[in-house]
Amino acid sequence: MPDIKYVVLSDMHLGAENSLLTNLKNDTPQTDTTHPSPVMVGFVDCLRELISKNESKEKPKLVLNGDLIELALTSTNRASMAFQRFIELIFPENGEFLFDPQILFLPGNHDHNLWEFARNSWYLETLKNLKPGDYIPNELHSTKVFEPPEIQSVFLTALIRSYPHLQNISVDVSYPAHGLINKDHSQCVVFCHGHYVESMYSLMSSLRADIFPGHQPPATLEDIEIENYAWVDFFWSTLGRSGSVGRDISLIYDKLQDSKQVKVMIGNIANSLTKKTKSAVFRALEKKALQIALNLSLGHMASSERNEPEVELTPDATEGLKRFMEVLLHSQLSKELQNDIPDDLTFIFGHTHKPFQRWFTFEGYPNPVKVYNTGGWVVDTLKPQPLHGGSIVLVDEELDVVSLSMYKEGRYSPAIEHLHHEHTAQSDVNTFYERLLRLVKENTKPWEAFEKIVEHEVKVRYINLAESIAGREDDH
Repeated sequence: MPDIKYVVLSDMHLGAENSLLTNLKNDTPQTDTTHPSPVMVGFVDCLRELISKNESKEKPKLVLNGDLIELALTSTNRASMAFQRFIELIFPENGEFLFDPQILFLPGNHDHNLWEFARNSWYLETLKNLKPGDYIPNELHSTKVFEPPEIQSVFLTALIRSYPHLQNISVDVSYPAHGLINKDHSQCVVFCHGHYVESMYSLMSSLRADIFPGHQPPATLEDIEIENYAWVDFFWSTLGRSGSVGRDISLIYDKLQDSKQVKVMIGNIANSLTKKTKSAVFRALEKKALQIALNLSLGHMASSERNEPEVELTPDATEGLKRFMEVLLHSQLSKELQNDIPDDLTFIFGHTHKPFQRWFTFEGYPNPVKVYNTGGWVVDTLKPQPLHGGSIVLVDEELDVVSLSMYKEGRYSPAIEHLHHEHTAQSDVNTFYERLLRLVKENTKPWEAFEKIVEHEVKVRYINLAESIAGREDDH
């Protein structure tokens, strides 16, 4: 029977107060990362139940597909401690480990700084091994999809190895994509956090195209990262931790959930920046220009993927996914596989916090591509969003893939979900799917316990977000 070989999680946002996996003090917005959250405990209990049914003694590999820890909206120490609570549960001191000792991590936008830390550390080690006069390679901005260099997350590995019983656990980094492929290259699975499917994350490339229309847009994964890494790192990994400025940025993030607040905020910023202009005419012109610019930046962020509740993917993200697959990823796969694109390809990403699974037809691929989204564990809206939720994507030794939906807002019972073709009756039900479906139904205890916990914790975070916006606005 097919065993679980890989467990894929994303968008845990550990340390953020709006993450279900961050512990709160008595249901208040105050975090207490010295303890695991009730959702985290219940979530790991469900994982342990599934993994315990593997027939092989070999442990599955954990794939952390981006936005693991929150580096934009909380302090580094809180995020780090929340991560350690997770590690304590999956690698207990006096119990059986859930996973293989080698963890795979693909940074996202909210923890992009960990990629910067890892690649710079790796580059320094490379320089240390050079002899005088040797050719000095350029710094690395992305890794190969298959068989990438061994780049360790020094930061995450250090947090893990602070425990004496975890000295052999390591976290390896691939960025922005990592692939698994079978021996005859007929079947392939690619992991990627997926922030570049949204246009706001490639803002520097867009500005470059506007200023220098003759330049071509990025054509490779390395190109898009080189042009945009500083922007992604600045706004989503470092600015939110910048002292009192960071706390105000955190308030901006919260206000982006309310369109009325966004309009007021843009007006306030424009007024503030133009109030010293003496001429009323010039002041009005400056204010109008600033409002246009702010609408293109903050306004666009307010209409981002997670704030569009009616669709799994907005037109912007659908077009971004198409470009990512047909241009950026395709060029990388073609280069590494000598143009031999696998017949059966699965793409797994997160970022949008809206889990789904369906086939997409992309140019350059011999067959429709199976696309899975892992959703997220953050509640960052003021009212229920039925498409928002968190899923686990499971992969077996044959590279068959199944999605386990842990919750969606308004529907809190975990469920194994079908992959249906968008335009046909075709589905991807296989032996792996049928086995997992049976396992979830056999022992309902951990799943029922999780359902009660997650429903309560989601509702707490709706209340906390509303109070946070109102309270911090009063402070300003």
